[in-house]
Amino acid sequence: METKSKEKNNDERSEKQPEKARLGSIGENLVIAKLMELGWDAFNANCSIKNYKSIDIICLNIDAIESPEKDWKPATSLIQVKTSVGNNIPVGFSLKEACDKDYLWKMVKGPYVFVYVCKDKKMNKNTYRYFILSRSMVIELIYIAHNYYVNVFHKNEKLVMSAPAGFNVSWLEGKPEFSPKNKTHFGNPITKSCENEWKNIWEE
Repeated sequence: METKSKEKNNDERSEKQPEKARLGSIGENLVIAKLMELGWDAFNANCSIKNYKSIDIICLNIDAIESPEKDWKPATSLIQVKTSVGNNIPVGFSLKEACDKDYLWKMVKGPYVFVYVCKDKKMNKNTYRYFILSRSMVIELIYIAHNYYVNVFHKNEKLVMSAPAGFNVSWLEGKPEFSPKNKTHFGNPITKSCENEWKNIWEE
């Protein structure tokens, strides 16, 4: 019975993988379309190299320059896209990595776009919300939230530090995360909603 149960769980996970990959692809392509609507050129980095590390989309702004020293080069943004149907959106790091700020500064290459999928089962259709964080905003939120989660909220518990880290959608809306366990907030650095804040693509 145990073997059959394990086989069933493995089969269920296998069935979910294509669906998860499809959802991620939908999110990336929707973000590309949004960027192009705003007048920026955007390319999927995964087209030539599958699951390109730390980058999903390369975006160019030909109306802006990279720096005064490079006035010939258009501004470039290296974007990571994370898509989820749940309130908790994965950030692509483990709890251990999320608590290491130096590691985050090294690994986060640019802004993040979090795509939240709202499913309407009655209408059999999806709507999408887009939350855009600059590179520094992403790093601060990942570190502060998970440092609190590990070292304050669960300080007397042994956590599996290889478990995935994630964001609650409410954090991206700029709402404080109240903890009924110890009556404190973790100190959300996002003080206002970053929904549709596409200008954050060009912020550090």
